[in-house]
Amino acid sequence: MKLKSLNISMGIGETSRITGATTTQIRYWEKKGLIHPIRHEEGGNKRYSLKTLTKIIIIKNFIDDGYTLAKAGEMIEAHYQDVDTFRTIVSQRLVGLSHTDNVTRVNLGEIDNDPGFDLVIETRGRNVKVLKRARQD
Repeated sequence: MKLKSLNISMGIGETSRITGATTTQIRYWEKKGLIHPIRHEEGGNKRYSLKTLTKIIIIKNFIDDGYTLAKAGEMIEAHYQDVDTFRTIVSQRLVGLSHTDNVTRVNLGEIDNDPGFDLVIETRGRNVKVLKRARQD
């Protein structure tokens, strides 16, 4: 089961306890458009999804590190744009993923300007190598 498919949400009190942000902060960030609650039924209490909880934690960490709310919002937007870009790259280019001998190999397919070769990323712990490998069709 994917985390994204879980329909988990919570009220503002529980959200505050989990994230460390005050209910006042959460309401203000919502008013500023940084976070968006959900409602399960018409006139029901606001609920916050797991994705929104993550966003609240990130905002709070930026503010605790001394960033303004406006700057924290900009940084979060940039982060989500980066994640969307990475998701697009992986969804369009991922050919294979394998794990052997503590090495993870990600094959991103044929190199556009060098047919006959694949772009392969290898990771071993925190070490990352980008390799050009002859295609093995």
